[in-house]
Amino acid sequence: MPPLPAPLPEPFVGRPFLVGDALRAGVSPARVRARDLVAPFRGVRASAVDDLHALAAAYATRMPPHHSYGGTTAARLWGLPLPDDWSADEPLVIARPNGSTRGRAVGTRHIAIDPDRLQSMSHRGLRLLAPGATALTLARELPHERLVHVVDALLTGSKRYPDLDLPKRPYATLQALLDFLEGCQGLRGARALRAAADDARAGVDSRFESITRRVIVLAGLPEPEVHPLVVIDGVELHPDLGYLALKIAVEYEGEGHLDPKRWADDILRYEMLEAAGWIVVRITKADVAGAGDRCARRVRAALARRS
Repeated sequence: MPPLPAPLPEPFVGRPFLVGDALRAGVSPARVRARDLVAPFRGVRASAVDDLHALAAAYATRMPPHHSYGGTTAARLWGLPLPDDWSADEPLVIARPNGSTRGRAVGTRHIAIDPDRLQSMSHRGLRLLAPGATALTLARELPHERLVHVVDALLTGSKRYPDLDLPKRPYATLQALLDFLEGCQGLRGARALRAAADDARAGVDSRFESITRRVIVLAGLPEPEVHPLVVIDGVELHPDLGYLALKIAVEYEGEGHLDPKRWADDILRYEMLEAAGWIVVRITKADVAGAGDRCARRVRAALARRS
């Protein structure tokens, strides 16, 4: 078995680095070519690049100071909901100021922005467009419904929303988002994001709650309230979606039910609602697949029962 490579000196241990910096610090050319290091980008070495944050951190070693991550890359790093999972062949989206030089690194895609109106900030050691600015760059390419899910995530104060890594929750009120968009008039994506804001609602617990609500609305059915307050025997309950006057609750059965306590709490809530005369429509991922016809059909049936 070949001998293990010699340990790297500080500050090159456990972090990506530029080959030039290592050579100037006295690391040998053979050491930077050793098999325990990978080369995710030209002139960059890292011990491993097995997720998006690691890949972004590797590129950040050579990223010009006036560039930042935007688009889908920033969205994933903020934990904003996107329809597809990250894959290693997805290019990093680099936001650069209008008129600045476009980078040419393999595995990157560059977009031009107005840095005076789309601000960047530091997040977990990386420079990203702020969440609102990130949403604006997403609005250049995401279809309306998927953009609504993103805006829902920006507006939610829920601590149960999975993977969100925003500076605060809610990241913004609807009015604050509209004020931001007022200052972005004329920018590409501003009109699309404004339209998504019109259809967004605060308070959802997940992307699939957003999808369920929008499936119901797009089917021409009355829009349910998000997490309405229901008081039964002095206990406050908040179904995912509901029609208070009709006593109909729409509950999305998501992956959170892998948590035994949450599953038990949900079962108790369903029983209390039904005992108080509510219809509980329990929706799964299969119900909202495609155009969501199964979901719409089941909610329509519940509304018909009340009529």
